[in-house]
Parts: sequence; structure tokens; C-alpha cells
Amino acid sequence: MFWSFAKKTLRWLWPSLIVIAASCIRKSYFLSLSSEQIGNGLLLYAAYLSLAIPAGHLLSKSRRFEDESKTALVILFITYFFFEYSTIFSTWGNFARDIVEEYIFNKQHTVFILLSILIGAAFILIISKVDDYIKNRFFLIFITIVFTVMPFFDVLFIPDYKFESDLFDIAVDTSKIKEKDIPEKIFWIILDEHPSSLVLDEVWGYKDTVFRKELESLGFTAYDSCVSNYNYTPFSIASTAYGAMLNINEPISVNARQQDEIGLMIKQSPVMNIFKYLGYRFCNYSFWEDGFKEYFADKGTIINSSVAGVIFEKFSIQDAYSKVLYNRMIIDSLKNVLYSFSENCERIFVYAHIYMPHAPFLRLDVDSDQIIMKSLSHENDPAFLGHIRYTDSLIVGLLKKWFDKLNISQRSKILILLQSDHGPRYIQKSDKRLRWRSSFGVLNAVHWHGDLSGKYYNGMSNVNTFRILIRDMLGVDIETIKDTSINVCPYFRSEIE
Repeated sequence: MFWSFAKKTLRWLWPSLIVIAASCIRKSYFLSLSSEQIGNGLLLYAAYLSLAIPAGHLLSKSRRFEDESKTALVILFITYFFFEYSTIFSTWGNFARDIVEEYIFNKQHTVFILLSILIGAAFILIISKVDDYIKNRFFLIFITIVFTVMPFFDVLFIPDYKFESDLFDIAVDTSKIKEKDIPEKIFWIILDEHPSSLVLDEVWGYKDTVFRKELESLGFTAYDSCVSNYNYTPFSIASTAYGAMLNINEPISVNARQQDEIGLMIKQSPVMNIFKYLGYRFCNYSFWEDGFKEYFADKGTIINSSVAGVIFEKFSIQDAYSKVLYNRMIIDSLKNVLYSFSENCERIFVYAHIYMPHAPFLRLDVDSDQIIMKSLSHENDPAFLGHIRYTDSLIVGLLKKWFDKLNISQRSKILILLQSDHGPRYIQKSDKRLRWRSSFGVLNAVHWHGDLSGKYYNGMSNVNTFRILIRDMLGVDIETIKDTSINVCPYFRSEIE
């Protein structure tokens, strides 16, 4: 009885199983999803099967769908639409970017789903009236091949990023460097999506005077109207670490595998190599390290941007809470290395990437039961401004507590670069010029060590951060490059680009 039921089920379920199996292979091997992510997707698929199998058997018993190819087609379309539709659309997006990204991905999920359901219903009605067994069988095999193979074309379009920089050619002569000119500790701290003071005032009418004064009281120099070179984290951090503009000039998405590859490139960048050559131990507290990136497991999950993804996107509280845990871990890691300063005299270069004030706009002391949906919206301006104030207070409090433990000599041995990777891209302002300025305006404040005062300037872009630092600290003869901002964010488009 069981085997008879199983064989009958497989006669119309096999195309869906092939598509899901191919999806798992593609996402695990080509997109570097973890086994846990794949497992979560398969659990969701198993729950879906508990409804699909009985529905398939009921459908196959009807006279119009007694041809098992018809039942298989219906289940295949529903399965693909529920789990995988974005893979085909992202491939089509290479040829019809404006239509697909502008009108499907970003604006009209709900309308598109309803429209697809209507089209699907019409399709089911049509195939229910076709009684040619051979044609139905051929069509089923053809659609199965398309749904299985088509998503892999996306992988073929993944660019092979090769970041180049003239900083690789720099030869640092340590015999000419005075020990007192070298900071004992360097902290490169990124506050993700923190705007510059100029942008805060211009876009929101918010003046962060208190934050700037508190930083200045700690010995920081705050630079106004600074900008990022790219308004998308992977490329912004990479261009800063390479001290060079990248060969990227259009909006582009980055999958999980590429994130890992870019993270590795950053760790192997010329800036990191120079400081390692000078004897610094590199500490990476960011989502590019295995200990932290698990809290960003929502990126590229098996449900992707399918109907399941759109539905669960509305209930992403647990995902939001995982980012709270990430921020707690980053702050705790930063505290540990800060407070061990007096006990540890080795040279350390710390890269800490804090996912604040970026959405979700949640305090570190929140738990998953306290989260309200408005805190998850990227376009909630009041919540964003509140999170700016909270983030500023958190960072100033952390630095104050640490500085209180240090004497004047110890303070003179540290260098702190407090920056953001890009600005907020989801503001509600209708003025496209404001949206553009907002996405690039970034925080830039520096606590210089000893007598060093690098020649930073208002309006500087992040790409010159380490070029100027290496020039002024090590006496290396290098020039700054043109301060340029290029939109590469796939979620942001502007007519003034």
C-alpha cells in the first residue's frame, strides 16, 4: 500500500524534487550557504509537501487532471513560484533591469503575486483542457529543464572581482620610521549607515552638535561633509582598504559567496599588508569573520525572494533580533580589546564593523519579545533619528569609559578612525538630490596619536583614508586620488546619477 502510494506520488512530484535539489546544490556550492540555512529551507519545503502531496492526489483524481503530466506541471509551477521565482527574474534582470528591478522587486511584490496567481489559474485552466499525452509530457520535461537550468545562468554572470591598487607597490623602509610616530593600537571603527553632520542637518534638520562636542572633548577631530565612494558596504570597505577606486560603476547585487570573497580580499588588501609588515596583529570584528557572519544568515536563504520570502519578510523579527546579537558581540569584542590596552603592549590593528545605526532600529538591551514592527522599517525616519542618538550615545559612552582608564601617555599611543561605510539610502524625502546626498554622506572623525595630525579635509572620500594616513604617518610619497561617489547599491536608483 505504502509503495503504491509512493510510486504514484513520485510520478507527478519528480519535477519539483529535481528543481529543489538543483536549488540546494546551486545555493550551497555556488552561493556558499551554510548547511543550517539549506536545512531550514528544506524544513520549510517538507512542511509545504505535507500540503502539496494531498493536494496533488486530489487533483490527479479529477477527470481533467488524470494525465499525471498535468498534475506534475501544476505542482511544479506552484513549487517554483513559492520557493524560487526570483532566480529567473534576476537572470532576466540582466536584460531588462529597469522593468524587473524597478517594478517587481522594489515596489509591487503584492501586486505581482496576485497577478501571478491569476495567470497561474488561467494556465491551469488551459492545460486542463489539453488532452494530448505526448505534448503534455514533452512540455513537462521542457519546463523542468528550464526551471532547473535557468537559475544557474545567474552564476555565469557573477563578475570575477579583481581589485587593484598602487599601494601594493609601496616599500616601507622601517629604518627611517621613528617608534614614537607609530601608534600602538589602531582602531578602524565603522558605524554602518551613519550620515555626516551636514547630511543630518540638510535632510532631517537634525544637528548632532552634542555628539561632535563629546568626540572633540575626547581628542577627536570631526570632519564634515565627507563621503563614501560606493553606497554599498562590500565595495565601500574594499575601496577604503585598497586606497583605490574599483572597476565597478553600476548597481550590482552581491551574493553570500561573493561577500566571503570580498571579505578575504579586504584582509589581503595592501593597507592590511602594510600594517602587518609593521608588526600589527589584525583583529577582524565584522560579518566577514565566521564568528559573526552567522547572524546574517538571512542573506540568500533558500526561500530567497520567492512568495515564501515575501511573506516571511513581513515577520522578520527573529532575523532582526539576530542583528541585535551581532551588535552585542561586536561591542563586547571591542570592549575586550580596548580594556586590555594597559596590559598588552603589542601592536594591534582592529577593524570593527557595527551594524548601527542601520536598521533594524533596536537597542542592544532589547529582546525578541519586545520588538515592534515599526522598528524594522528602513523608511521610518523618526525611528532612524532615534537610533542615531542611541548609537552616538553608546559609542561616546564606550570611549569615555575607556579613556578614563588611560593616562596621557597611553592616549597618545592610539589612533581611532571612526567612520561609516555609506549613508542611509531609504529616506522618505521625495527630492532625489537629497536621496543621493544621503546615500553617500558619511561620518568621519579621527583621534590622532601623538603629534600626528593627518591632512584630512572636509569633503574627503573614504578612498583617501589610508592613503593620507600612510603618507603622513610613514612619510611615504603617495598622492591622494579624486574624491568620487558611484552608486552601486541595487536598492537605490536616482535620475541624477
